Amino acid sequence: MGYSRSTALTMLNVATGLLFGLLLEVPGFAVAAEPAPLPPSALAFVQDRHLGESLGWLGYQVASRTVTFTTIVEAVGRTKAQEIVKDELQYLQPHYQQEWDRNLAAAYAASFTPDELTALNVGDPPPDVANKFRARQRDVGMDMKGRSSELLKVYVSTALDNALKKAKP
Repeated sequence: MGYSRSTALTMLNVATGLLFGLLLEVPGFAVAAEPAPLPPSALAFVQDRHLGESLGWLGYQVASRTVTFTTIVEAVGRTKAQEIVKDELQYLQPHYQQEWDRNLAAAYAASFTPDELTALNVGDPPPDVANKFRARQRDVGMDMKGRSSELLKVYVSTALDNALKKAKP
């Protein structure tokens, strides 16, 4: 039985949520080794499905849990602090997005063949590929965490530093 395009997109959205949940919740990480050449199908999958576009949202989730964010809230109030931090994250996101997408594509490429990634990107993967996709999300999430934790940390800390400067009189 094939999967409809909406079912495939739903699977991707759920999987992306799980992936980013892992980035937020799992303690510790291992730094990934030198990356292997990236198959074009992996990057196409991530970019066509907009899987990496949650960088800003994830950055805000991390930022809002920091002492610096609390300091900004105390200086300008919660609403203004949220606005300033979100604006800074949005401003900086293009500077980090390409590397984030490449890291996510590499994480998927480590778990799936180029043909499997193409099938997932088309939106109607065979049942075995769809099942593998669901089964491998934790592995992909852990791989992405290892590849991107430092990138996320730099992105968030830069945005918070900028926001803190704007919040001070």
